[in-house]
Amino acid sequence: MSYIDSINRARGQRLLALESKAKKDDVPIILDETYRFLSQIIRLRGAQTVLELGTAIGYNAIRLCSDHPSLRVSTIERDKTMIEAARQNIAEINMESRIELIEGDALEIDTSTLGTFDLIFIDAAKAQNIKFFEKYERHLNAQGVIVVDNVLFHDMITKRIRSRNLRQLIRKIDAFNQYVMQRDDFDSAIHPLGDGVCVSIKR
Repeated sequence: MSYIDSINRARGQRLLALESKAKKDDVPIILDETYRFLSQIIRLRGAQTVLELGTAIGYNAIRLCSDHPSLRVSTIERDKTMIEAARQNIAEINMESRIELIEGDALEIDTSTLGTFDLIFIDAAKAQNIKFFEKYERHLNAQGVIVVDNVLFHDMITKRIRSRNLRQLIRKIDAFNQYVMQRDDFDSAIHPLGDGVCVSIKR
């Protein structure tokens, strides 16, 4: 355990149980340092509504709503197994009224009735980050924030990779990073914590 981990406030038993189950089932969930960064952005911006792309088992949405009592989260997931697990986890913690689980592919669902959000958190298929950003930026409130996780991909973004498929993925991640940093209508910065986090504030 690191020094920072040792002094951070402990999570509740339900969250710890979810973390343990995710680790056992090899389900990726948000890293603790990334979560704390995201949580502070929500607090600093006074965000009341969050849209999340990539629910997995619902861990992040549940933790956010646990730490921010007035927050409402809409979260999109396409994997049927994950949807079932997330729905069960959300129900067990009695947060159905604050967490809206939307089933479907984030690039295919009709968003005409989705509404707008103070913060959008993108943690889905990394190769599609540009498409995600472009589709959902219209659902961002004025001076809202888009946070994209895993933009440095385990520090592989600048390394020589032998795997062709992995090289293609890293090229697409790099393409997103280059794209978002050139957007004049967003103030963007990439932070080297966790697997890399990009924060884009709408101007």
